[in-house]
Amino acid sequence: MSLGHILHDTEPLSVQDYTLIGKFIQSYCSADFEARRVINSLSHIRLGESTSFALKLNDKDTLEHLMACADSCTWNTDLADGVRKVAEIFVMHRQLRHIFAHWAGRRVPGHAALIFITKSLDKQRLPKDAVVLEQEDDANTQYSLIPISNVLEEQAKLEESCKYLANIAAQLESKATDITRQFAQDIADGKLESKPYKLHDINRA
Repeated sequence: MSLGHILHDTEPLSVQDYTLIGKFIQSYCSADFEARRVINSLSHIRLGESTSFALKLNDKDTLEHLMACADSCTWNTDLADGVRKVAEIFVMHRQLRHIFAHWAGRRVPGHAALIFITKSLDKQRLPKDAVVLEQEDDANTQYSLIPISNVLEEQAKLEESCKYLANIAAQLESKATDITRQFAQDIADGKLESKPYKLHDINRA
């Protein structure tokens, strides 16, 4: 499929499209911020001292450390499950955010769908539900067709997950010192065990 054909049969993004895309990107930025707060607090509890190392992570590493922190959260399994679930959702949202931020978008006339175009695919991964129109290894241009309904659905999930993390982050930051002390005591008493801190490779997710 030629680039000329795609450009001829599509339209520039509308103001509403830009608003939708920009809202998703900013929502992901907020989620990334909250994830780093949670990582620092859970790391404080695990290590026994405050830390700010999450500030130095890139977005991919942030998700991998968020999952690792969830796995090591043996003092509250419900919290661990919740954080892990959010991290898994963010893996897909990170792919969408990357496409929205780095690929050129167009509107498909007559259809509630957007098409994104890139000539710099390299090792980028597409969202699971995205439609790839050209799959050859040496393809000159790559396309991803994304229904607007999918974007709206994922936006709702992203906002809900961000609110969850923000609430968890606030609670952890206010109670980290007490939880750290109790966690260390429970380990010393043999009530709990610490788990090895193991990073997940989200590129294999």
